[in-house]
Amino acid sequence: VEGKAEPAFEKAVKQLPSAARIWAAYAEWCETQDSAMALGVYTRCLQQIPSLDLWLSFLNFSKRHQTLEEVLRSYGRATDVLGSDWRSSPIWSDYVALLKHAYNVKMKKDNPDAEVQGKLLAEDQNPIEQARRTLKPSLKQKQEETGRASADISDTEFLRVSEVMKLDEEFLRKVFQRCAGASHSTMDKLWVGYEQFEKSLGNPAAAAKLLGENMPRYVKGKAAYKELTALSSGMDFYAVATPLRPKTADQQTKLMDKWRAIVIYERTNPLQLGREDLTARVSLVYQQAALSCAFFPDLWHDFTSWLDLGGKQDEATEGLRKAVERYLPKDLTLRLLLAHRYELGEAPLPAAKLEAADDEYRKLMEDMPRPCPLAIINFLAYVRRQRGPNDFRETFLEATESSPHCTWEVYAFAALTEYHVYGSKEAAAGVFRLGMERYGDLEPSLLACYVNFLIGCNDLRSARAELSKGVLDRLQAGVRDRLANREDQRLKDALAFLWQKWARLERYFGDADAVRRATNFRDEEYRNLQKDQEVDEEALHETPIALGLGTTLQEVEEGFRFLHLVPRSLILGTAATPKEPAVTLSDQVVADASEEQSRLGSDASVLGLTSHIARPDTSKML
Repeated sequence: VEGKAEPAFEKAVKQLPSAARIWAAYAEWCETQDSAMALGVYTRCLQQIPSLDLWLSFLNFSKRHQTLEEVLRSYGRATDVLGSDWRSSPIWSDYVALLKHAYNVKMKKDNPDAEVQGKLLAEDQNPIEQARRTLKPSLKQKQEETGRASADISDTEFLRVSEVMKLDEEFLRKVFQRCAGASHSTMDKLWVGYEQFEKSLGNPAAAAKLLGENMPRYVKGKAAYKELTALSSGMDFYAVATPLRPKTADQQTKLMDKWRAIVIYERTNPLQLGREDLTARVSLVYQQAALSCAFFPDLWHDFTSWLDLGGKQDEATEGLRKAVERYLPKDLTLRLLLAHRYELGEAPLPAAKLEAADDEYRKLMEDMPRPCPLAIINFLAYVRRQRGPNDFRETFLEATESSPHCTWEVYAFAALTEYHVYGSKEAAAGVFRLGMERYGDLEPSLLACYVNFLIGCNDLRSARAELSKGVLDRLQAGVRDRLANREDQRLKDALAFLWQKWARLERYFGDADAVRRATNFRDEEYRNLQKDQEVDEEALHETPIALGLGTTLQEVEEGFRFLHLVPRSLILGTAATPKEPAVTLSDQVVADASEEQSRLGSDASVLGLTSHIARPDTSKML
């Protein structure tokens, strides 16, 4: 319903603020109501949306309703914003046509014989007249009723405007050189116009010199236009950025791939531009890609990196902040990158940047789903870097008491910080023990992290003590579960996880009898635990097979693991590569080794890689 159009448009642009098609439709509808209203809509969106189609809509509006001076200034702004767009030929053609007419009018005033002397430039059809001829009758009638007749475009007005705006010979030369050095479909026609302009000035030597200097850019621009046209074939330039969803992912990814190919090509600098011009040209491509692909995080990371290369760090940070707020507030990587960027630059950090970093980290922790340990870990690292050990420890203790993001990984991070940054093994061990008091039974991975720390400190005695205690605690819990006819898979997984780590420790760093002693100790303690629970002698289990520990081939393979290296036996009737185990407990040393090998290692055949814990299938045991 016509009366409800404005609220509907307002709702649409609020939901999709970068949708050029909606803004253009909104402004064009407003034009049918009131030109001032339409101008207000264009003013709101043009600076934030570098869409060629939206700007063309505005320029058509300007030609229909604004004064000649306003039209020329609008075209000047359009060329500043979109002059390097490979589809910008309509802007350049119309702008040059208006400027040539203004030049000719001034030339005839200064030299009445200019036409006879061949000083005048070949003119094109006046684009303002064209736009006004297509004005709808209803709009013409509204202009007459309101007394807003079409603006004066007589030669007298062109002369006045050219003097006010200083549209002289040098101004026209710069415009010609800019459009001849861009890459668009009317380059040949505009180059011919530029040649005529230089030759009409009556200085053949100067004309030849200037044309020779600009000819290479013109040739490169034509080649670049051909390549860009091929790369952009089939693109929807009016596409609207929407969150990535499975239903539309393929289509969105194809569009992003096309924009990515254009960016890669532009970054090769095919026009051989200077640093500042190249930075601006490629930045425009990133901004235009964001109109339809704003929910791809890598687009914003690449754009930020590009601005950094161009020496525009503050602009890059501000652009990333707006992208995060508008499109990707839950993207942890971009949020962390943004917070970290406030630390870049001079040291010590100015108070304003320190406050900005504080605010960003705190907003990040408020916005992230809970728990998000990486958020608070990076905040702690920031506090340590900027404020020192006392504030770091106070913030850590406060987090352990009140933060919903605090998990066992936060304790591990604080402990390793105490050791690696402040050099205190005792403080690190104390933090680990605090964490195990809180998470010990629930998070065997924390115990594994503590053991890795102790091994790294060459404290094998303490590592053995922690592993044996962890195994025995879980054996005791397993016996209680058995008597109560309960089965806890997490308990079995944790037991297998810790036992295999203990067995590896003894095999590689113990003496010849270490593994046997550890196994005997485990089994004997298991029997004693059963007796303590008054299990009948006949029902005693000699080994904790029922709890998932047994001498299966998989367990033996895990016992012989070293970092990413694991022996794999090929069993008849099974695949050469074992299936991914269901257990997801992780040993960071193993995971790191596997990851580093996959990324950095040679392609030579290795007998199996896994960072998971092998679990024997007890249902098939005798």
